[in-house]
Amino acid sequence: MSSRFRVAMGGVSEPIGESLIELARHQPLVRLVALTLGEIDVPHGSRMEVFIADADRWSRVMRAMKPKVFVVGLGPALNLVGKDDSALRAIDDEETVVEIAKTARFAGVERLIAISSEGADRWSRDRHLSAKGKAETELSRLGFKRLDIVRPGPLSQSGGKRRISALRGRGTDVDTVAKALMTLSLRRTPGKFTHDEEGIERAAAMLSRAPAMKDGAEQHAQQG
Repeated sequence: MSSRFRVAMGGVSEPIGESLIELARHQPLVRLVALTLGEIDVPHGSRMEVFIADADRWSRVMRAMKPKVFVVGLGPALNLVGKDDSALRAIDDEETVVEIAKTARFAGVERLIAISSEGADRWSRDRHLSAKGKAETELSRLGFKRLDIVRPGPLSQSGGKRRISALRGRGTDVDTVAKALMTLSLRRTPGKFTHDEEGIERAAAMLSRAPAMKDGAEQHAQQG
């Protein structure tokens, strides 16, 4: 079995971040590192590191810890009702996210997973979807060995500490997104892959088999 490797996450919404923290407890290959804007609750028994710093200082942290994978949110989680004031909250400016990703690449990060949004398109008339689409394009030019772009619909979650309502439709379950992210963090096949709602559900369903998967098991991803 391969040795454990670091997966860093930063600028993700609180529900997704909390779900990733919980999932990492059961993944023997992953050592999760959280880049946060303030203190967060770490579940008892979690084997993870937390670095607290303003977003403009994350680059220094990245150079020091040298993660193999970086999970980042593209701007604010506008599909959530209400403002996310948690320390795990998404960074408000997509351009800042791109700069952080650029530094991560120069620091040796090989694989990037970007949480975007359903409908992201640089030519969209919706300024938020347009900004996310432009950020996706910029990320694809940074030369990561592998780039996964995840496009969930409005996030939804019931139970637990809070209930998140979707703005439209049935929404994409937060835990499903987190499971998909964890699965993708274990994949090493080079290339750019875009995952829509169905792709997210497939990746999430494969989590239990992810550590044993061959590198070539990239099913149904949209090659970019």
